[in-house]
Amino acid sequence: MVLLLVLAVSLAAGSGAFSAIRRWPQADPALSATKAIGTDLRSHGGSRRFLRSRMDPATATGLALTVAVAGLVLTGVIVGVLAWMVRRDTGLVDIDHAIEAWANEHATTFSDDVLRGITHLGDTATILVVGLAVSAYGLWRWRKPSIPVFVTTVILGQVLISNTIKVTIDRARPELRPRTGFSGTSFPSGHTTAAAATYLGVALVLGIASSPRARAALGGVAVSIAVAVGCTRVLLGVHWFSDVLAGLVIGWSWFGICAVAFGGRLLRFGSPADVVRTPSADEPPHRQTVPAGRDPRGRP
Repeated sequence: MVLLLVLAVSLAAGSGAFSAIRRWPQADPALSATKAIGTDLRSHGGSRRFLRSRMDPATATGLALTVAVAGLVLTGVIVGVLAWMVRRDTGLVDIDHAIEAWANEHATTFSDDVLRGITHLGDTATILVVGLAVSAYGLWRWRKPSIPVFVTTVILGQVLISNTIKVTIDRARPELRPRTGFSGTSFPSGHTTAAAATYLGVALVLGIASSPRARAALGGVAVSIAVAVGCTRVLLGVHWFSDVLAGLVIGWSWFGICAVAFGGRLLRFGSPADVVRTPSADEPPHRQTVPAGRDPRGRP
């Protein structure tokens, strides 16, 4: 019963993410940043002018970055509300206790063994191996030195954010018997935060120049893995439900701002040639953006 619950919840989350990305592709932060920065790279000859437009809120790329920062602020509000509930012992805390009691009652040796296998997907060692592997692949496949920098930023950033909040909130672990190892305080779930941020980062790198359907599938798998890891942390008795919820919000938000800051699937503030070599799958490979005031042949 416990395993069926994890399977159902993770598949539902992954399917929902796949459907949402397919239906509203413009909501993908990597896609919007890719298109906007691609346009800037073609239309701005000098790097100084490009960087100015990159940070200007009045431009498309500046707007994308502004929206990403706003999303991070919203994440802070959500995490703050959850932390307030923890401090006040109210709200989701009642649900936390009910879920922990249910998990403890329905746990079996077999289900705990399977859950422990899944939860390792969010371990520090696993995340580092996955990060190194996708960085090496991206560097080999796309010849972009910025890919390892992007992956490193995603992984190290979520670690710093998660551990800072852990120290600040200092929430105790669940009182019932834990059925796997853990370290540190409870809020937020470090495994869940790491899985949420890292696997979406992996999906972004693997989805460079892929079709929209393939990118949606990769995003769905990444979301499914993160939710599955979060479920195991609760069902193994080492985290509260609200810890996992906060971890998902933090991890996904941090990935979003990194995706925008690194230029979406371009993953580089490089030369216009990079856009030609790795076009967005939503845009014809040889399409060119014509600056305002010029005809298609480039004459004023």
